[in-house]
Amino acid sequence: MAGSETYIPLVSSLDKIYSTSQTLAKEGARWDNLMNEFERQYGKKPDFVARAPGRVNIIGEHVDHQGFSVLPAAIEMDILMVVKITPAKGGADDSKVKFVLSNTTPRFERATFETEFKQGCQDVLLNHEGGDRWANYFKVAVKGLHPHLPPATLSPSTRPALIEVLVNGTIPPESSLSSSAAMTSCSSIVVLEAFGARNLISRREMAEVAIESERLVGVNSGGMDQAASIFGVPGHALHIEFYPELKATPTRMPKCDPSHTFVIANTLIVSDKKVTGPIHYNLRTVELRLASRAIAKKLDLPMTEATAQLNGLLRAFYEKNSLPTGDAGVEQARKEAGDEGARIFYFGRIAEDAIPKEAVTRVEAEKLTGYSGTAYDDEFLSRFPIRGERFELYKRAHHVFDEALRTLRFRKILGDATAAQSMAADGGAAQYAQLGKMLDDCHTSMRDFYQASCPELETVVQIAKQNGALGSRLTGAGWGGSTVSLVPSAQVPRLLDALKEGYFKKRFPDITQEKIDQSLLATEPAGGACVYAIAA
Repeated sequence: MAGSETYIPLVSSLDKIYSTSQTLAKEGARWDNLMNEFERQYGKKPDFVARAPGRVNIIGEHVDHQGFSVLPAAIEMDILMVVKITPAKGGADDSKVKFVLSNTTPRFERATFETEFKQGCQDVLLNHEGGDRWANYFKVAVKGLHPHLPPATLSPSTRPALIEVLVNGTIPPESSLSSSAAMTSCSSIVVLEAFGARNLISRREMAEVAIESERLVGVNSGGMDQAASIFGVPGHALHIEFYPELKATPTRMPKCDPSHTFVIANTLIVSDKKVTGPIHYNLRTVELRLASRAIAKKLDLPMTEATAQLNGLLRAFYEKNSLPTGDAGVEQARKEAGDEGARIFYFGRIAEDAIPKEAVTRVEAEKLTGYSGTAYDDEFLSRFPIRGERFELYKRAHHVFDEALRTLRFRKILGDATAAQSMAADGGAAQYAQLGKMLDDCHTSMRDFYQASCPELETVVQIAKQNGALGSRLTGAGWGGSTVSLVPSAQVPRLLDALKEGYFKKRFPDITQEKIDQSLLATEPAGGACVYAIAA
């Protein structure tokens, strides 16, 4: 990308953000209410609005933190931050920048903090208790971006003295639609715009900082969520790669007659990575790190930080080895997923043979990895809190290799359809049937090998499959949260009715119609993060 496309875009009308007239009407009222609420709370008109959308991961679940590519899309649900900037006067009294944060959700209490923007903002302390801990997402954005801000933007004559913010979101928290990544990304946009650095720091650099920043909250995030929020393109999935550098390639969904859409269903079962991470999300990343070290030891590959991820281990393997010729499995993988797919298939087969298929104890893990005692603690237990007595190395690695290959197969179908520039004789139905089957296969792997499902997710997936969905799966972290289903557009009303009656009203007898409507979204891929300039 070049020119202005390199940076977070500035927009001046809501039709540049939201796609349909129905959505525009609803969002227009929401934005008007927010402007009025900001003036009521702060007694002044705001300067701009920062926006960062949530995302739905179409395919490529739990492989980003292993360095493999993913295929998410931004959605129209978003985080908005309405902002007023008070400039510094340039005197000695302007040594600090003060932040005042309020939220339209009552349980998120108002938060205030300040920093001198010196020594990496060490005076910005995170608060993990109380109703204002949500402000940590803003704090980590400030801490993360500070070293990247050009010196000229930090001068007392140019930087702000006061940043006042009102936050509102339509992404349900803990729904696996990346409300937390949208919060971190949106906070980063506020900082960039407030310091006059939006056109000085690229979207790629900003995304990389947002990825690292959210890890300060205590979750071993892989990076897909922030990249999807920042780079989203209407009507396109995003093929996001992490090696050799972060890269987001818009990939159009195939034309089809009749049309197809994605239906997102929030099960309303909380999936809070910050709370359950030690036994779920973070534990899985540690199991994969154990698997990487055990495979490296067995195959005599280097034990570096790069090879602690399975994709880094794969690259180290191919520095010494080549793909075999005449291998039927390798050639089939190449046909379906390209050269990288062939590399993943072959290494995955060898790597899985190098680790035991049964769960292992710590004593067994120490023998397999070569780490023991304090060295084991430092390598596997010091980064993020985990709790577990037995570790599933094979199941976790098997899911990652299969899902990484599946993502490339999915993307190739999209790419081939776009290259053809015309619909197949069946209107593209066969292509969408293939895509739906891959969603089903992903869900099976997430349930059986990554063990990240729950009864409510299984119920919603089953209802979707029985009511017109070509494929359906849990999306995001798992253990609750949301599902995504690929559905012929004509079948959407039937599916929505089935979910309302067969899941929501049965699981939550007292649920309101408004809550049900907020939990279901039929959507196509939406646009990414932006700044909305408010006319003076």
